[in-house]
Amino acid sequence: MTGGQTPDTPRRSAPPGGIADDEISLWEVLAVLLRRRGVIVLSTFVVAALAVAFAIVRSPSYTTSASFQPQGSEASQSQLLALASQFGVNVGGGGGELSPAFYAELLTSREILLRVAEFAYTVEGATVRLVDLLEIEDDTEELRLKGGIEWLRESAVSVQTGRETGIVTVGVTTDWPGLSLQIAQRLLHEVSRFNLETRQSQAATERGFIEARVESAQLDLQEAENELQGFLQANRQFQDSPELAFQYERLQRNVSLRQQVYTTLVQSFEQARIAEVRDTPVMTVLQPPFMPPGPDERRLKLFLALGLVLGAMGGTVLAFVVEAFNRPGIGDPAREDFQRSLDAFLASFGIRRRAAAE
Repeated sequence: MTGGQTPDTPRRSAPPGGIADDEISLWEVLAVLLRRRGVIVLSTFVVAALAVAFAIVRSPSYTTSASFQPQGSEASQSQLLALASQFGVNVGGGGGELSPAFYAELLTSREILLRVAEFAYTVEGATVRLVDLLEIEDDTEELRLKGGIEWLRESAVSVQTGRETGIVTVGVTTDWPGLSLQIAQRLLHEVSRFNLETRQSQAATERGFIEARVESAQLDLQEAENELQGFLQANRQFQDSPELAFQYERLQRNVSLRQQVYTTLVQSFEQARIAEVRDTPVMTVLQPPFMPPGPDERRLKLFLALGLVLGAMGGTVLAFVVEAFNRPGIGDPAREDFQRSLDAFLASFGIRRRAAAE
């Protein structure tokens, strides 16, 4: 090291494109917002006004709701499972009461919504199918029904479940109060029908299983009784022999056990026959659907708040865009770097800007 010289200090190299510093100052951001405050205010006002106008001019909607609580079928299913497990048979199905989440999925399933879409409703004195009322146009009837199902699932029907109470609440929103009421009634009817058919189908399966076991248990009981009868006919004075007395007690226990199994199966068989034809409801309607007393609230405050937020965000972005394009093009490293990047991007598609060509 010579006199007057200092050790070389590391110098910060400029990043590619000639940009000396890529950090954005907060003061610069605030300055842009102040200079372009008119753009931000105008954008906020326009978007908020459009949001409020949309809330005012949109068609009024009418909402009704209904709530129900499924009745547990756990006793019937548990009886079948316990009975089947005694004989080492797995009848499947899990068992237990269907959860509220199951009914939430059921209410928006294609099986239920297809029946709702096919049904004819009375609206303003005319009876018309839902797909015709919605004026769904498509090539085939299947596609029209698919459009009706999508409208029901996405726009009309909403389902909420109570985790602690087990209550299922279904809401229906349409442009006609009578239609909202009829769709809600149809949904409850279809769920009740599904539950009834499912329960009767399970009862029929249970009856068939138990009926076969009753016949088998009856043969086993007759066989045990025949063995006991043969023993008594061959050994009239078996009380004096310990060995014969022990054999008699074993045969008697076998008869008693098989008789108990047979009696239980016969009782279960009669119960299954009754359940197979039972048509009582399997859910309790806590709140039936009601005619909407008036149109839903237009929620002007909500639309106004959303419009203000979205307008301010869009105005801020627009302010920075205006500020960037109003800067002088010569001598601005950031803009020159942007133009080079844009030229390279367009060149990858075989496009050349006129300014770049010149």
